[in-house]
Amino acid sequence: MKKRIKIVKIIVILICVVFIARALQLQILQGEEYYRLAENNRISIRPVSAPRGRIYSREGDILVSNRLAFDIYFMPNELGRALSRNELFDRMAATLDIDVELLQENYYRNRELSRPGEGVLIKRNISIDSMIRIQENGNNLPGIIIRESSMRDYVYDDLASHVLGYVGEIGREDLREFVSEGRDYHGGDILGITGLEREYEEYLKGEKGEQIIEIDHRGYQESILLEEDPSPGYDLQLNLKRELQAYTEEVLEESFVNLQEEAEEDEDMESPKAISSVMMEVDTGAILSMASYPDFNPNKFASGFTGEEYEELRNDPLQPLLNRNIMIAVPPGSIFKPITGTAGIEYLDISADTEFYDASGEFRLPGWDTPYTNWLNYGEGEIDFTRAMARSNNIIFYEIGHELYEEYRGRRLVETAREFGLGEKTGIDLPQERAGRVPDGEWKRENLGEGWYPGDSINFAIGQGDLITTPIQMLQMTSAIANRGKTYEPRLLRRAADPEGGIEEDFYPRVAYELPYSEDTFETIEQGMMEAVMEQYGTGSEGFEDFPVNVAGKTGTAQMGNDTSHAWFVAYAPVEDPEIALVVFIEEGDTSRNAVPVAADLLEHYLEINQQEGDIQNE
Repeated sequence: MKKRIKIVKIIVILICVVFIARALQLQILQGEEYYRLAENNRISIRPVSAPRGRIYSREGDILVSNRLAFDIYFMPNELGRALSRNELFDRMAATLDIDVELLQENYYRNRELSRPGEGVLIKRNISIDSMIRIQENGNNLPGIIIRESSMRDYVYDDLASHVLGYVGEIGREDLREFVSEGRDYHGGDILGITGLEREYEEYLKGEKGEQIIEIDHRGYQESILLEEDPSPGYDLQLNLKRELQAYTEEVLEESFVNLQEEAEEDEDMESPKAISSVMMEVDTGAILSMASYPDFNPNKFASGFTGEEYEELRNDPLQPLLNRNIMIAVPPGSIFKPITGTAGIEYLDISADTEFYDASGEFRLPGWDTPYTNWLNYGEGEIDFTRAMARSNNIIFYEIGHELYEEYRGRRLVETAREFGLGEKTGIDLPQERAGRVPDGEWKRENLGEGWYPGDSINFAIGQGDLITTPIQMLQMTSAIANRGKTYEPRLLRRAADPEGGIEEDFYPRVAYELPYSEDTFETIEQGMMEAVMEQYGTGSEGFEDFPVNVAGKTGTAQMGNDTSHAWFVAYAPVEDPEIALVVFIEEGDTSRNAVPVAADLLEHYLEINQQEGDIQNE
């Protein structure tokens, strides 16, 4: 009997020890966790989104603003016990007359991106009618709340769409990266995806506010415990001139459509894929206009595409989302010749009146059977250097390239191209800029398994071969010549200002590089480029007859080896006191003759605007 009592006592003691140990585990070891869970059952954290900063033109016109929108969030900790999530979503779908699968899909996608107590975004940008329906049925929809948000409003629709960019809901990769960096982003947040929206995300995004409320077991709000207002993002003022930008886009679209129509009637002409242009102040680097066509309407990204609309945009063979000015790198063709000419002047003692001779329109390398040809099928005879530049005579530049190969094995020409900034990004304040490529012997050995041959230098001299550049790089090259070697980083942002009016960042010219060439070198190159535009024999003279100021420019038709060519034209004006540099690029644009009239139109319009602004300032 005593033995049984002893066994019972031991069992009781063991049970007590187990209960005490469990109590210690729950209250001490896991107490904080269970306290947090309990708090989440009665505390709800509701972030309040901040309005993104606005974006203005140089003149002060609003290009991007915000408008009020309403989003639906599901708060799991406010659901209560009388209803399941699936039943709630069924009610929601019936109330809004939408597919319940859409709500479920949004929930599963966003729940992993949301923090406990903050809610899960299940429908963005609902209509006023939908908001009223939810409010009227609020008692039947516990755990459903509507939050105000600010939706991006691109005031002029597709104006400067490639520059401004667009916003979208944060993705998994961005969220993971930003959280690891300690940045305040949550699932469902809106952020810049492309363009200036992405480049200046930190300025534009603002600081979110927060509302902490207490709820009862049925999911009803009892009281507001804490409320903190959001802080709007910084406003950006650009160097971009709205009127000039609008005119540029109008001219590009009209030219593109006309070329497409010509291509339909001419079976030997390829239809163009795109057209782009940039205009920049030579003595500051300020970008006054930047356009690429086809373009897109960023409001569609802000408000939401239909599935059909998005697929149509994504599969468009003309790739309207591509900013050709910075995101495409192709051979520059003959607009590269000012660089070849610079190398020839600096290292071969060529001068403006150095005489060359084009006997037949062909250049032959010793021991090579296939000749290198000119764009003309006959020889131009005796021709000096600046006229060769104006005529864009390939034969003369083949000869210069070959002499540079003989003297320096092509090294000096490659060095000169890199000194002009080619092969590196310009540093323009936009994401996704390409660096292009300046090939040399090492590149060829690593990528093609062969050395650098005379033919490489000859092709390189006329901007062909494995050399690829972006329009913004060739604009910077042109600006360098106009500014006698002092070259500025291209810049879109003029000023960033906080909501209180303070200046966070003010635009100032940033020198990108200074070229080590003589004044005589620049004057000789300039003379050849001016003859190319202002003299009747120049390849860029069409469209510049009786032009009000002297213009220096260079044409380029870059052959792609598949019977297609890109059309290029670069220029600056006025020659006597350069203000502006311009590039026009037509992807698969057939010939530079198609680019020249576009540039002439844009330059003339700029000069008219500039004159009007000067008259106003002088009144």
